[in-house]
Amino acid sequence: MQLTIDTSLSSRLLHIVSDREAVEDLRAYFEDGPPNTGYPGRWFEQIGSPADQELNRDRLTADDIVALSALSIRLPITVSARLLGEDSAEINELLTQIPADADLWDVDRSDLSPRSAAYRLFTKFRAMAWNGGDHGTSGVTASKLLARKRPRLIPIYDHQVSQLVDLGKGANWWISLREALTDEVRDHLEQAHRSAELSPMITPLRTLDVILWMRARHTE
Repeated sequence: MQLTIDTSLSSRLLHIVSDREAVEDLRAYFEDGPPNTGYPGRWFEQIGSPADQELNRDRLTADDIVALSALSIRLPITVSARLLGEDSAEINELLTQIPADADLWDVDRSDLSPRSAAYRLFTKFRAMAWNGGDHGTSGVTASKLLARKRPRLIPIYDHQVSQLVDLGKGANWWISLREALTDEVRDHLEQAHRSAELSPMITPLRTLDVILWMRARHTE
């Protein structure tokens, strides 16, 4: 992972999150409805009670794997078995080294570097997803699984978000976003979160992810 920064990302994000459409998209995405309606992603944070998630924040659980299905990720059983079995000790040890109570914009760059526990775990998840079959989504799977365990620190990065934010060539998403989340951008995210009346479980990074994902769908 190169630590090149896209310095223009902040202005692009500000344009999107300050648009009133952002609040409407958040409401639509998280709106409860009858079974098989609405956006399944609204369940991502709800799988497993808050108490259980806090208790297991340094341990990968079956709830975390089930939660991925809310974001259209279904792991092969061979990968799930490794995550919860033979590879669990290494995964859980890495999780203990990744800040759990820090926001992306507050951590040092070293916490996001290629030598960091976060990146090493991302690399492990990505390699396992590759072995599981669809290598085209291995990085997406890794980012969603890490975001589930560290929702304040690790942002989701999928095809829709990638196309929309259009990072400069070689720019690093984690580091670029860390620098792009200025006070002004975060203020607009907070306002959108409040106006959409979202649960406190929805972090600023998840709020941004949904806004970007929904905007990308509008532009398809």
